[in-house]
Amino acid sequence: MLLPISVSQAKRDAWLHEASSLEPDERIVWGELENGFKYALMPHRAKPGLVSMRLMVGVGSLDEKDDERGLAHFVEHMAFEGTRNFKPGELIAFFQRLGMSYGVDVNAFTYHDKTVYNLELPQNDAELVEQGLRLYRDYADGILFKPERVENERGVILREKQARDTPSSKIAEASFRFSFTGTKLAQRNPIGLEWVVKETSVEQLKAFYRKWYRPDLMTLVVVGDFDRDDLEARIADNFSSLEESEEKSPKRKFGKLARSRPFRSGHYDVDGVERYTLEVSRTWEERGNVDSWKRRETDARRALATSLFNERCRILIDGMSERFANYNRIYDFPYCQLTISSGGEFWWDAFVWLDQLLRQAQTYGFTQDELDYVKSTWLQSSRSSLSSYESAEPRMLIDDLVDSIATGRVYVSSRESTERMNAYIESLSLEEVNKEFNRIWKLKRLSYFMAGDLNRPLDADVLKRRFMDDRKYSVLPYVPKLPEQLEYTELGEPGEVEEIHSIEEVGARTYRFSNNARLTFLHTKNEKDTVRALVRIGGGMLEFRDSNPGTHALAMSSLFRSGFGGQDIEEVYKELRTNVTSFVFGVEDHDAFTYRAVTQVDGLDEVFKVVSEFLLAPNIDPEAFALAQSKLKQSRELEPDGMNEGYRFLNRLLYPDDPRFHSPSISEISEVTADRITEWVEKPFKEGYLEVAVVGDVNEAALVDLFGRTLGALPPRRLLKSEFESARSMHFEAATGRRNIEYASGMGDTAASVVIWTIQEELTLKQSASLYILSAVLESRIRERVREEMGASYSPSVRYETFPAYESLRHIRADVDCQKADAGAILDVVLSLSEELSSGTIADEELRAAVAPLEEGLKQAWQDNSYLLENVLYAMQEYPEITKNAVSYRDGLLTTITVEDLKEAASRFLVVEDALAVAIVPADKTDIADAPDWDQSRRAGLAK
Repeated sequence: MLLPISVSQAKRDAWLHEASSLEPDERIVWGELENGFKYALMPHRAKPGLVSMRLMVGVGSLDEKDDERGLAHFVEHMAFEGTRNFKPGELIAFFQRLGMSYGVDVNAFTYHDKTVYNLELPQNDAELVEQGLRLYRDYADGILFKPERVENERGVILREKQARDTPSSKIAEASFRFSFTGTKLAQRNPIGLEWVVKETSVEQLKAFYRKWYRPDLMTLVVVGDFDRDDLEARIADNFSSLEESEEKSPKRKFGKLARSRPFRSGHYDVDGVERYTLEVSRTWEERGNVDSWKRRETDARRALATSLFNERCRILIDGMSERFANYNRIYDFPYCQLTISSGGEFWWDAFVWLDQLLRQAQTYGFTQDELDYVKSTWLQSSRSSLSSYESAEPRMLIDDLVDSIATGRVYVSSRESTERMNAYIESLSLEEVNKEFNRIWKLKRLSYFMAGDLNRPLDADVLKRRFMDDRKYSVLPYVPKLPEQLEYTELGEPGEVEEIHSIEEVGARTYRFSNNARLTFLHTKNEKDTVRALVRIGGGMLEFRDSNPGTHALAMSSLFRSGFGGQDIEEVYKELRTNVTSFVFGVEDHDAFTYRAVTQVDGLDEVFKVVSEFLLAPNIDPEAFALAQSKLKQSRELEPDGMNEGYRFLNRLLYPDDPRFHSPSISEISEVTADRITEWVEKPFKEGYLEVAVVGDVNEAALVDLFGRTLGALPPRRLLKSEFESARSMHFEAATGRRNIEYASGMGDTAASVVIWTIQEELTLKQSASLYILSAVLESRIRERVREEMGASYSPSVRYETFPAYESLRHIRADVDCQKADAGAILDVVLSLSEELSSGTIADEELRAAVAPLEEGLKQAWQDNSYLLENVLYAMQEYPEITKNAVSYRDGLLTTITVEDLKEAASRFLVVEDALAVAIVPADKTDIADAPDWDQSRRAGLAK
């Protein structure tokens, strides 16, 4: 909902950055054809062969009339339903044959101010580039709008709208509209109004298309590995013949933001949502400011001041990594917002408490220690972003360039922008930051909003009186805890390397140290100056013997919150945030406790030291456990989106009597005790098998030395993984047949149809490869039948799931979002299609269309450090076969699969009688409450 961009009224004129004194990135080629069609080309060869393309059309929901709300988005949908050169139903199959996946490589989005069509070309082949440009030309003036396809897309769009209409998104939308009352932003959700989608005629769609899809409102943006001269010539060949519009470009009007009264409040009632969302915000206008360093410095100063306040809230609310306060610029409207959640009747007190926090910050300001810490995390994040920019895929860069073109923000080179803004942030004094905070968070200009299942609306007069009574009393200054130097245990002599092996097939090397700690390393420059690490400890869920799933649900957060060596966990957390981009602790792998980290090279030392401390003396602090337990219970009690309840019950059906796969109920959470967690984790943490995988741009000798001084210097670990044969054998009587799962009301008609085939046997590598392809074929058939023919779903998917921890457990799983009334019929369709596959024919064309995107995905994946870590280096020394299998896939295993292989797999594994077919539906139809008065948009009112 909150788009971090600004806008200029001159959007339909020349390049908007020309009005600024800033100089755009010199690599970009800016071009314009005689008919007004523009293009911006940015060579970026960090990933050879990859090319990202965007066709941006300068029309969005802000440009729609009252009875057109949703037409820009509707036209976007029709672009995929038949064009001059691509008949209905051909587009997706065509690009699949070229190795591109629908939704990943071929997609589109409609925003308030633009419609954008995406293409991710897996190779810079001349024919593929030409096909992409030809498709874009079709989008420009060749969409067919066949009546039968228009009718089908009405249903698809309504399903999309429904899928997005969760209580959380409705609350966010209501908050956004409240904050921007008076402007078109408050009235124009890009997805549109239901009655407009239902009633718009084909001719109205065509008229809207002709009005807005014109060359002077179009810009082609390309980033990647391409030949500039050749591409410019192709652009001219494809788009020069677009006819100019004889009409003058319509001017966009934003409306005027409602003047912020000294005390403004709003509320939104959502049935069944007992968690109250409380917001304190301020929105104001700053129009007529072209992009400049001064404007950017102003925004940076405001953002830094708000980050200081957010950090204070994070400590006081104990949110660890949550975000409470933020500053943004949404088009020409600066906007600051403070948000928390509250349960029960405590929300009155919560609002008063927020007011106290704001008064405290404004009265006494922040401290130098607070400023220094936030600056350090800001600058670390900035440096990390710059490093990742230089080695990023084109798709990671192009959307920012598109936004800059649409809004008049100058696309300055990343290095120049980072260096200049970092220097400015470093120069800011505490006095300047405190003054800025007081300027933007003006108490007399703040607005108050709340949402949830309200038994009575927010009464502005009552809230105002509560504030007035409380403000009679002075607030005390905030006293931050003095920062301490994090102390680590002296581990003694570094561990020595006992074994080294080279894995030639992937270019990796493995080490075993004298304490039996293992290290696997692969050097790449895929991410400049960045390292990814995966630490695997003991047997994880394989060692779990508790009957209560609440024990494993609480273990990781309790353990992390408990800290180590008497150190305050807040100090540990701050140390990690200062040096490490991402640090995640979990047991999702099932066969190990894991730490996953992404860091710049100089932060790897911190990662290894922190992990070493947790392994030396794991403990569960009583206060940390009680807090983790309270937070998990509250999260479950106040969960806004009821569909999760249905999926939790589905897991219990799928894995009967196995708490390792279950999510706990509130009562189960309450029954957990800290000693049960300790009993599970203590021994494997202290002595269990330890294997670490590292991939990235780090010197190998330096890495080995660091590992020897940290994890390699720990007390002895197990040489081999403990035997968990019984825990790994997941043989159970799989649930089959038709089931209905009802969840508590609160999400209207939103439902899901889920069909799962459970496979409990060891398969050959070729059989497993066949199932990946078979799942892709089934997904294509479901999409064609359920979405393209029935218009009953927005994003059906099928996936083949494997589990390294359980060699004889696999699933083929189809998930289809839908309405409650359609859930049963969709189950029938999915089962019917599976029966067709298991007993009928599979065309060679289907096989090729399924394999090509998978093959291209694998080709690109081997240039991606995340994939290399999680699919190639993952437990290489424990499971050598994983690496061997990954190499087989890389070397073309999928291309060896035949139609006969697919038929055999389908007849064996897609048997209707073996499927669990579940409709997850609301218990009772519950309409989400009507939006406040300013959100009402009735057809009758427009007619009147």
